[in-house]
Amino acid sequence: MSNYKSIQRLIAVQAIYETTLNKRRQNDSIEEIFHDIISNSEFKKKLEGSNLSLSKEIYKGVLINLDSIDNILSKSMDNNNKLKSMNKLLISIFRSAIYELLYIANISKNIVISEYLLITNRFFGDKESSLVNGVLDNLQKI
Repeated sequence: MSNYKSIQRLIAVQAIYETTLNKRRQNDSIEEIFHDIISNSEFKKKLEGSNLSLSKEIYKGVLINLDSIDNILSKSMDNNNKLKSMNKLLISIFRSAIYELLYIANISKNIVISEYLLITNRFFGDKESSLVNGVLDNLQKI
């Protein structure tokens, strides 16, 4: 994962995941959360001096639209119980992708799906990647 925007998407997913697991982190500034993630990543040198505008837009957008995004995700799942028991990192991936697909204009839906499939493959296997691909593919038609 070397593309600058790809790395920013990954950082946003990690920040959303972290604040989902650790509610106390929700009180921390976005800069502090991103700094902690970047300082512990392999991308530290690539992001020096970056303002992380895409990461910030995704992170803030997901938080502002969380109820709506979760409602969309819930409706797109075949089984709502599946969502309740789903891995929190996978939910964070879905939330970020849904935000980009439905709330950011002038962006290629195919690129967004491809990017989030790469992120999913970084942490999970084929089963989860197929799920992400199917759900996001259906969402791009909205």
